[in-house]
Amino acid sequence: MRDFVILGSSVVTPFSSSSTPHHQHRHPIKPPHKPSLPKLAPFSSNWNISCALQAPLALSHCADSKLVQEFEVVFEDFIDSGVVDAELLAKVVLLGIRGKKVRSVIHALNKVQGRRISLSTHLNGSDIIAKECCRLVTCSHVEEAVELMEVLARFQISIRELVQPSDIIKRCVLSRNPILAVRYACLLPHAHILFCNIISEFGKRRDLVSALKAYEASKKHLNTPNMYIYRATIDTCGLCRDYMKSRYIYEDLLNQKITPNIYVFNSLMNVNSHDLSYTLNLYQNMQNLGLKPDMTSYNILLKACCVAGRVDLAQDIYRELKHLESVGQLKLDVFTYSTIIKVFADVKLWQMALKIKQDMLSAGVSLNIVAWSSLINACAHAGLVEQAIQLFEEMLLAGCEPNTQCFNIILNACVEAYQYDRAFRFFHSWKGKKMLGSSGEGYNSNIGQGHMHDVTSIPNGISNSHILNFAERFPFTPTTTTYNILLKACGTDYYHAKALIKEMETVGLSPNQISWSILIDICGASSNVEGAIEILKTMGDAGIKPDVIAYTTAIKVCVESKNFMQALTLYEEMKCYQIRPNWVTYNTLLKARSKYGFLHEVQQCLAIYQDMRKAGRTD
Repeated sequence: MRDFVILGSSVVTPFSSSSTPHHQHRHPIKPPHKPSLPKLAPFSSNWNISCALQAPLALSHCADSKLVQEFEVVFEDFIDSGVVDAELLAKVVLLGIRGKKVRSVIHALNKVQGRRISLSTHLNGSDIIAKECCRLVTCSHVEEAVELMEVLARFQISIRELVQPSDIIKRCVLSRNPILAVRYACLLPHAHILFCNIISEFGKRRDLVSALKAYEASKKHLNTPNMYIYRATIDTCGLCRDYMKSRYIYEDLLNQKITPNIYVFNSLMNVNSHDLSYTLNLYQNMQNLGLKPDMTSYNILLKACCVAGRVDLAQDIYRELKHLESVGQLKLDVFTYSTIIKVFADVKLWQMALKIKQDMLSAGVSLNIVAWSSLINACAHAGLVEQAIQLFEEMLLAGCEPNTQCFNIILNACVEAYQYDRAFRFFHSWKGKKMLGSSGEGYNSNIGQGHMHDVTSIPNGISNSHILNFAERFPFTPTTTTYNILLKACGTDYYHAKALIKEMETVGLSPNQISWSILIDICGASSNVEGAIEILKTMGDAGIKPDVIAYTTAIKVCVESKNFMQALTLYEEMKCYQIRPNWVTYNTLLKARSKYGFLHEVQQCLAIYQDMRKAGRTD
């Protein structure tokens, strides 16, 4: 029997001779060439198309590749046949996707979308489509992947499981393409949630322009107002520090006759909390619309009062809150108490801050780190070092882990009270034994020898405090601010301060402008003009451009050392580097001379005065 292969409507037979089968065995005929796909004639029936699509299963891999390469021809024949068969169309789509001809598949499906064919039964859950979509996204062909999913969705194919939405959104955010991200989100049933995610992700990248484009695009695809999207956009404006854009969102809502809910109002108030007048106006509008403020609303109001320094208004709000709590309408939370404590602490009303602390404890509310640090700071600023330390101990006993700011507040309180030894003792205790030098001597003896291997050792004769017993329970990592505080504790000891700078670098910290300015000031206290000039040069070598404070401090050192010519040189150097002198700079130079013995000295001071007038520093 002759071998044959059905391919479309053609029958391909191998070459044969008139010899007998036995003769064929002795003289084998040369095998025919591997069957290749002939050019397909226009299909006229479902049977012919089905045969063509099944051909790769029967033919070799070479024939399969040939059929993939001629995908466009296969699909054109499918269209010309006038066939409306979902199963055959699904096979054509898979054929193209398997051959990485995504663009051709998109074009082909767009040509037949008017035939109202549903491919959900045949292509839902297809691994081939899912893998291709993931490949496109991974290769940064996101737009092509979205276009494919858009056209597949029009044929009732579920795209929910094809790719992770977060992967698409991440790629769109990195390429700053908000419109494409919104297009993709519209394909999913939870589009409104994805709209919020898109806006928030652009906000995290501080890309407000793209976030607002996503906001405008998302509105066009919503039948009803979505407060989550408005709130996400307002929060993004706050994250990008553009409060005026948040007001635009609010005005847009009002223009559409849409009433914002309490959460939108809270976000708007929070973003604009630096503007007390506007925040209070929003609060009034919220009440006029019949919305009842919640605890968050009041906390934001207190925050706005804190920023504006309006203690009187904060007290009124606090009294109102206590009344509402007494009648059972609200329950004050830790944020309320900590905010009002900060309000009093910032204006040094430490007694009132301590009274709020008692209210907290009476209400059974535990103090958080914000409340504790505000209380400690209030006492420290009032010069009450012992009270600040006592509060620090209470915080530790309460199990609240202090942050670096709390440690720094205690150190600064000691320094401001001229308790330098105590500041170094605390620092050493918190930092741990690794700060101890091998000699075990106090820093005073080290300084005398000119060696500063351990500039933060415990000074001799200083007893331990109860506060030191908690050193091992809570980790303490010094910051540049910590070392700046300790630099002030060096007084007039330039070598001790310089050793602290070296120690900073040893522990991986870099001195900042403040560090160098303090060191220059220490030079001035010891009349070390050369040291001050050397520090300015060291700053430049370290890649830190001296600012107006550093130069002014160095000028002050020169003036106090009666080295007026060096002060003028630094002044000219400032102007050369385009560093604008401040009022202190001019005032220091003009008051440098009490008597003028020569004409050029008068001219020098007049020139400085003219510079000050031109700079508008006449106050």
